[in-house]
Amino acid sequence: MIRRCGWREDIQMKTTMIVLVSVSAAVVIAWANPSPAREPQKPADRSVKPAAAKTEKSKDGNLLPNGNLEAGKVTPVRWQTIDGLSSFWVKDSDPRRGRVLMFDSDVLQSQAYDWWLKIDDGASPLKAPKRIPTTAPKFDTLAGLDGVWFWSHPIPIKKGQKFWLTLDVKGGGILVWLVGYPKKPSVSFGADAGAVQQYFSKRRGTAPPNKRNRKAFIHKYKWRGQMRAGGSKDWKTYSRRNKPFQPTKYTPSVRWVRVLLYPFWPPGKYFVDNVRLVEYDPKIHGEKASAR
Repeated sequence: MIRRCGWREDIQMKTTMIVLVSVSAAVVIAWANPSPAREPQKPADRSVKPAAAKTEKSKDGNLLPNGNLEAGKVTPVRWQTIDGLSSFWVKDSDPRRGRVLMFDSDVLQSQAYDWWLKIDDGASPLKAPKRIPTTAPKFDTLAGLDGVWFWSHPIPIKKGQKFWLTLDVKGGGILVWLVGYPKKPSVSFGADAGAVQQYFSKRRGTAPPNKRNRKAFIHKYKWRGQMRAGGSKDWKTYSRRNKPFQPTKYTPSVRWVRVLLYPFWPPGKYFVDNVRLVEYDPKIHGEKASAR
């Protein structure tokens, strides 16, 4: 049975995307339930750890640890785990670029959910099942439903800080979010994915009974800012034109942020590298008053 994600209803209020398929079919695509995770073969980390003393910064000013995606063994550290079915950590065809993230949204949602439950229980992405072939119109794939969400680990921020986000993308267009929280969020797999968490609970027999007006899933985020990237067969660098991210401008309680990469439609492969989050400098980046 096809499950649609709670995030779709929320995001359709702000960003509804229509993709024409075949001659007259249309598909509305919106943000599905994203999520971060722990290292493979480790129990799911559902705890909230104490806040870090200060934001880490690499020598090049990147506030996002392992933004170049080079550190790790099976999966890049300081990011959610890859799953080996829809998300991969691979060497780029150009050896000078090193390792990159590859996403495949042409995966049946039913197969993905079944495998994600095992990933959340500690399965290694190296033991992922072979992808089941899909058939047109492919509305039952991750591309047509959840998308392929991939989260960085959270980093602490201070009130009033502004940020500049850039990343390299090859392939179709993707959405990218910077998401803000008042408390440090869990990094367990699928922690922010409402539909996925409901599926996990049902499969594990821990789902609470249905009650009138009860919300099935409550998101912990308080703020999110979006940008678009990709759309080229070659590697290109993308950013929001003269628009810094300002997590605390209208939500002063935000103290943690993380990056969400979100490839979706059309079904296929997408590549991401060099995700950089730096403190905003108007002399370098420019500015627009309407920046969110």
